[in-house]
Amino acid sequence: MADDEDKPKKHTLDSLFHVYCNHKVIGNELENEEFHSILLSQLDNWLQQAKLMPVPITRTQTGLLYMRYKKWRLDYEDFLEVLQHLSTDADLNYEDFKVTLVAAGPPTGATEIVVVK
Repeated sequence: MADDEDKPKKHTLDSLFHVYCNHKVIGNELENEEFHSILLSQLDNWLQQAKLMPVPITRTQTGLLYMRYKKWRLDYEDFLEVLQHLSTDADLNYEDFKVTLVAAGPPTGATEIVVVK
């Protein structure tokens, strides 16, 4: 069992969501604050890293979906709803879409260390 503890843990959609929520936080927000919700720009960066933007998903699509929620940041449940809408609009399989996001990994240039449980 000790071998299992030595292996690096793989990210999940949930763990990557947390990483992206705290990546490139706007400067006027508290530096030590930890976020559990995602900004539109952070989602767009994730989709771009996963090579899903600008084709088959556009910034216009994500922006219009975000406007429906009428809040600055989306929690994980809202985020999953947005993914469902995007997969339907872009004619992508929802489960494959989530796998693609996980495969994209953490943000390029991210320096923070995240513990994956």
